[in-house]
Amino acid sequence: MRELTIKETQAVSLEILYTITQICEKQGLRYSLIYGTLIGAIRHQDYIPWDDDVDIMMPRPDYEKLLKYLEKHIKDYTYLRVFNCDKCKKYPYMITRISDDRYIIKMENEKPYGMGIFIDIYPYDGLGMTKKEAVKYGMKGDRLSSMCYQATRDHFAIETTTSSIRKIIKFPIFAIAKLIGKNYFQKKLQRLAGLKTYDKSKYIGCVVWLSGGEKDIFLRKWFDETIFKPFGKYEFRVPKEYDKVLRHTYGDYMKLPPKEERIGHHYYKVYQK
Repeated sequence: MRELTIKETQAVSLEILYTITQICEKQGLRYSLIYGTLIGAIRHQDYIPWDDDVDIMMPRPDYEKLLKYLEKHIKDYTYLRVFNCDKCKKYPYMITRISDDRYIIKMENEKPYGMGIFIDIYPYDGLGMTKKEAVKYGMKGDRLSSMCYQATRDHFAIETTTSSIRKIIKFPIFAIAKLIGKNYFQKKLQRLAGLKTYDKSKYIGCVVWLSGGEKDIFLRKWFDETIFKPFGKYEFRVPKEYDKVLRHTYGDYMKLPPKEERIGHHYYKVYQK
């Protein structure tokens, strides 16, 4: 099998993104670019050059409608496949990935489950009406998703952890998580998802993958209106208040990181079948 370059991988995931967002447009479903993909759209009008994935957010009601649509129509989209814990028992996450089956990804610290080049779709839930309520609810999801992630690692690794305290406690957490198993944490997260209504909450976030803590908790009004911004050869929706969203999570997002930090944050290689 031939290994793909990051540029080739980006080109494939861009087409997946375009296909899924076209479905959203035709079905009247809300979505927005988020995280590094949103930075790319605003700062580069394309991928961050060293970024290796695509992230979009969808309000939980729209996310569920998209999954129902794909359940009926995925066969109409050649090579595409839906990955989530309902569709694939070995799948380790609580978000959905749409994968291109013509490729295969070999993860450095994850057992294979048949996924190719993909995009991430993050379901955003309501987190409550007050910041205190949102943080309490969101951090419960953060703890569970962290344990779920560790339960699905093939072996212990520090990876992107930088805090000295977190480095010390990471191995005991890894050991406990592996002992309990991912199914326990996934069931807990499934019960947590959708408890608070997106459209009736002041604060929102992806409660099943709130890895940034408070930096991943947003005011819903920042996402209520979207505008189109160029990303590669297409245009996609971003929050009209994208500056507030990005500054909340990243601070001065227009400033490039040091050269040594300009690397992808996933640990995998991509091959063409």
